[in-house]
Amino acid sequence: MPLFMSKYTNKVDRKGRVSVPAQFRATLPAGFQKSIVMYQAVNHDAIECCDLLHIEKVNDSLESFAPYSDEHDEFSLVLMSGLVELSFDTNGRIILPQDMMEFAGISEYATFAGKGQTFQIWEPEAFERQLEKARIQVKEKRSLLHFRTNNENGGSDDRS
Repeated sequence: MPLFMSKYTNKVDRKGRVSVPAQFRATLPAGFQKSIVMYQAVNHDAIECCDLLHIEKVNDSLESFAPYSDEHDEFSLVLMSGLVELSFDTNGRIILPQDMMEFAGISEYATFAGKGQTFQIWEPEAFERQLEKARIQVKEKRSLLHFRTNNENGGSDDRS
């Protein structure tokens, strides 16, 4: 499965239009390359973006909560009610909703940051500050990384 990788900063015009990086559009699954889904990031002042298939996985994960529990209600309300599906124009642009731009502090430029199965849209300076914080945390926690590789017997083994 292709992953959203790298970072790009693009200009946002007066109408809120911004070009989604071509590499990100190409990463969207076949049949789902006409739009993206976005919502307010849960733990940052950024916009989280993905395809509809990923949203189905998120929705399925909500089923791990008891159906009428406070956790199910809170997570489903926050995540699912805040979803916005945006279609690309012929130039690969989307129009960022005003409330999303305000939430993330985006005005003239937007930084697109790959996160594997999702990507985020940030105000560029806020992204750089968060990236620096994350680098420090990763350096301190690097021993937690484990890599899975397939061994010759068809199984997998863990390697740090």
